[in-house]
Amino acid sequence: MLKVIFPILSFLLLEASKTESENGVIINSVKLKYNPADAGGIKEGSNITLTCSVDILTPSGQSPQISYLFYKGQTQDVLLKIVTIQAQESQYLIQSARPSHSGYYSCEVAAGSQREESASTFITVTGNLQTPVLTVHPIEVILGDLTELCCTSEEIPPLTFIFYTYKNGLNPVRLHENSSKNKTVTHQLRVTTDTEKNYSCTIEVPAARSVSKHSEVVQLSVQNPFSDPMFEIEPSNEIFEGDKLTIKCRVTHLLPHVKPQLIIMKDTTPISTGNTSSVVFSKTANATDTGKYGCMARWNSVSQAIRRQVTVAVPVSIPTLMSTPIGGNVVEDGSLDLSCAVLGGSYPITYKFYQDTSEIPLHQITLNATTAVHHIVSVKNGHSGKYSCEVSNSANQITRTKKSQYVTIIVRVPVSNPTIKCNSLKDVYKTGEWVILLCQSTNGTVPITYSLFSNKRLIYLISRSDREPATFKVLLNETKDGGEYKCKAENEIPNLSKYSKGINITIKGGGFLWWIYIIIVVISLMIIGLAILIAQHCKQWCKNNEGINQEDESSKPSQRGPLQHNQGSLKKSMEVIYSKIGNITHPKLNQPDSDMLIEQQEADSDRNHEGDYTNIMSYQGNVTEDDSESDCEADYTNVTSKRKAASADSDTSSDETNHVLYTQLDLAALQNNSTPQPQGPTIYASIALDKLR
Repeated sequence: MLKVIFPILSFLLLEASKTESENGVIINSVKLKYNPADAGGIKEGSNITLTCSVDILTPSGQSPQISYLFYKGQTQDVLLKIVTIQAQESQYLIQSARPSHSGYYSCEVAAGSQREESASTFITVTGNLQTPVLTVHPIEVILGDLTELCCTSEEIPPLTFIFYTYKNGLNPVRLHENSSKNKTVTHQLRVTTDTEKNYSCTIEVPAARSVSKHSEVVQLSVQNPFSDPMFEIEPSNEIFEGDKLTIKCRVTHLLPHVKPQLIIMKDTTPISTGNTSSVVFSKTANATDTGKYGCMARWNSVSQAIRRQVTVAVPVSIPTLMSTPIGGNVVEDGSLDLSCAVLGGSYPITYKFYQDTSEIPLHQITLNATTAVHHIVSVKNGHSGKYSCEVSNSANQITRTKKSQYVTIIVRVPVSNPTIKCNSLKDVYKTGEWVILLCQSTNGTVPITYSLFSNKRLIYLISRSDREPATFKVLLNETKDGGEYKCKAENEIPNLSKYSKGINITIKGGGFLWWIYIIIVVISLMIIGLAILIAQHCKQWCKNNEGINQEDESSKPSQRGPLQHNQGSLKKSMEVIYSKIGNITHPKLNQPDSDMLIEQQEADSDRNHEGDYTNIMSYQGNVTEDDSESDCEADYTNVTSKRKAASADSDTSSDETNHVLYTQLDLAALQNNSTPQPQGPTIYASIALDKLR
């Protein structure tokens, strides 16, 4: 028992003393050198010796175990060698160096518990990289299966492997890239209908920045599990609403064990599926069925699809034809718009415009719109007639056509300015006579309505359906029926009526009395002018006699007569001038009444003669406080129809019960062009007329 325990204890004591001595090791520095020295690069095939040395302090009389680790890569990517010895340096030999040996190298030293790294050293080996080898397994695949691309190189890692594919067999396109510390890299690929068939690979040494040549191109052999799907649409890609829509999706199997799933879809929504060789979808089409339909075949991860646009056209509705102006009445040389509109219909829509029964359209246009307009700039008489329009759209080489109702267009000619004339050559007419006026418009669409106006007053109107003149028969009842006569012509075109020039109809009455009235008016105007002159003379005379005292007649009895102021003003001195107009026998003298005869004889004894007089007098008077016209004095012309009784003792006249008219003549205003003078004389002109019967 003791023989066994003693050796074990001795060994433990030895190891303990050894550990204590190693714990006293101190590593000062670690260096890495290589041979031959890099002067412009080490040639391919040369031997390279890497030497790792360490400066170390150890306890006296002891040689500790030192571990040397050689690395390639700036971050110690690859461990090249590890060795443990007691010497203070170690070497690593690279035989027949290749460009892939280019890169960063470093070493690490471990002694006891101490570890220290050297600085990195870059080595360049000139030459060409070895061409890698690409293998594919399996090389014959079915769509949907996986295949593996394997790229192998004898170059020293770390390496970058790059896989390439060839689009349409032309230039290589980078497919996948992978950096590895191994000499072989694989890449898995799922084969689809879009998968290319040709592949290659290259390797790259990042540190040397060099790339190898492409490997040989490997071509995949790809088999389809089924044929491309076949898509059938009946009655074609474009159908009309209401037609029966049938869609078929089918494939032909190539491999016995493959059973694909068939899907018919609209846009992205499946509408029918099946695991057979064909699937059918059928329905009555409507406008909402328009869309993109597809037929898809799927097996495992393989899917193939074909898509096709289906348009369900809506037949055009019955069109409506409208005209502008509304109503179909068009003025000659005006514009006409024919508008053809539909409520619905798939675009494009073809519009055709027809006149009467012609088979040749006046206008044709195809639009993506529900309305088309045919514009006629200048309408002529030949544009009158019946119009219609026709609309159509197409689907699957089938055309649907609809026709509108007829619209009647009547081109109306505006009336010309009418002429008015009298059928008689007379210039003057008497009351009670008839006059015939003819009004005619030589141009314009019939019927034409003629209206007769007298002094802008409508008399009556006549409508004619021919171009003969309208005959107006007018009874001249009164003198006011004379004056200007005009006529107006108009037809069914609104706001285009025309007026004729005026024609004057003159009416002197039926007897001698009319001449008397005219003479009286003329004489009255002459007398008024004479009165104005006399008034001016009297006004000057009054100014020269302002200092003469006159007797106040306000206390005397006032005898009013036809020449007295109608507001009751008092008169002082007065100068009366009479102008005889003519002798007229009073109607009362012809009456058999004896009393009236006696009365007339007494009146004749008091005067020398009978007659009509113009009484013009100039006077000055004092007015009373009650006189409403006391603020001013004026000149008057007094026209009265009466008999004048004159006495030998007085220049005044007595008024009878006849009506008296006054015309005020403001002499002061005529002279001074201002308001009446308050103290001026007043002049009266009196015309006494007997009743003329």
